[in-house]
Amino acid sequence: MKITPIIGLEVHVELKTKSKMFCSCSAEHFHVDPNTHTCPTCLGLPGALPVPNKTACEWCIKLGLALGCTPNESSFFERKNYFYPDLAKGYQLTQYEKPFVINGKIKIGDQEVRINRAHMEEDTGKSVHIKDNGQELTLIDYNRCGVPLVEIVSEPDITSAQMAKDYLLKMQQIIRYLGISDADIEKGSMRCEPTVNLKIEDNDQVFYTPLVEIKNVASLTGVQTAIDFEIHRQTEAFKQTGEVKSKTNKNTFGWDADKNQTFLQREKEGSSDYRYFPEPDIPHIEFTKEEIEEIRKTIPELPDGKITRYKKDFSLNDYDANLLTSDIDFSKAYELALGQNPDSTFAKFTANLFIGAIKTHLNESQENLNIDKINSIFFKNLFDAVSKSEISSTVAKQVTIESYQTGKDPVEIAKSKGLIQVSDSAEIEKLAIGVISQNSKAVEDYKKNPASIGFLIGKLMQASKGSANPQLAKEILEKLLK
Repeated sequence: MKITPIIGLEVHVELKTKSKMFCSCSAEHFHVDPNTHTCPTCLGLPGALPVPNKTACEWCIKLGLALGCTPNESSFFERKNYFYPDLAKGYQLTQYEKPFVINGKIKIGDQEVRINRAHMEEDTGKSVHIKDNGQELTLIDYNRCGVPLVEIVSEPDITSAQMAKDYLLKMQQIIRYLGISDADIEKGSMRCEPTVNLKIEDNDQVFYTPLVEIKNVASLTGVQTAIDFEIHRQTEAFKQTGEVKSKTNKNTFGWDADKNQTFLQREKEGSSDYRYFPEPDIPHIEFTKEEIEEIRKTIPELPDGKITRYKKDFSLNDYDANLLTSDIDFSKAYELALGQNPDSTFAKFTANLFIGAIKTHLNESQENLNIDKINSIFFKNLFDAVSKSEISSTVAKQVTIESYQTGKDPVEIAKSKGLIQVSDSAEIEKLAIGVISQNSKAVEDYKKNPASIGFLIGKLMQASKGSANPQLAKEILEKLLK
């Protein structure tokens, strides 16, 4: 029996515009007092008319272009009729027939995932469940209601939970590069609903299990765990019941993060159940070819392009290039540190400092990188000092962090702390003679086993207070011990 998962993802991304999608209320809702950013339009009061947010529409097209989608020059909004307890007017303004962009793709490793569409809609409010005097109550906060939301719908080209997680990470990275959303899953500004079923091949027969859409997944790890659970559940259900997909086999399952399992919520509605029809209060929205090209010009160099350039121009390997481009601010800081026209040796040296010392410091301190603390002259001075063997690579990492924290030249920091390496042969030879005379047993050990010279090198480094060039110290000791 061969089992192939068939996974599609619907990704919802809140855009960080100043105002909501169809009114002038502030779109800020995270940690804001409930129901303080509302008006008659987002509360669905009679007579209130929606006015589309132009920036949100442009950002939806911008995202689509970055995903290789084709824009529709003429689009329109529709009413999706459905009972939303947290959407006051009882329907959602969205796009169905003519979304802003269609038919894109995103590359995950060596595989491509097709993008069916990216369309614009409004977010719902937030239900808050509380207990009061033993009663379970649900309160509604409408601050989020009407916030611009882009829905990106993939084709079912994803074949594993890990690939789904990689897809989400890549999507999050692109969105952040575009600067249109924080795409923070923990804060709810990026949400995902996986759709899962299985293709089962057994004895020359092919079966498809019922389609399941999973709701309420609140983390990247949760998405991966939920998909893995659902693959296992559907496999076992097929073995026991032999149930296969039919026209009505579309179910919505919830995700219980405490129990790490899915559970049936309802039979999923089809598009006809939503009774889509064009929003009568909003005319068609048209973008000319010239306007679309102007939007395209605002797209920055994206991660894949940066990786290719870093490998070509700086001779970096895949691992280093991927780490440096994982975050747009980290990448900007790295390029700022390089200055103008860096050679590949300097680029690699600086990459090692960013990937090693700086990234480790940021992770341990849980700080965000401050690009204003990056000084290209400091990195060049440090590179020159290491190239001349004045500073060891270990010291370079140490003074890089102190330089980042204090704004001082790392070479000057090394000098002030006595960390400049001594490369004077005569000086080191004088120290070596002293070490040999004081450590006769270690000398005898060396004559029996040359690999034991490390002890003598350590003693010499100790005598020099760490300032001796280790390689030169080794060479001089070996010469004297012949």
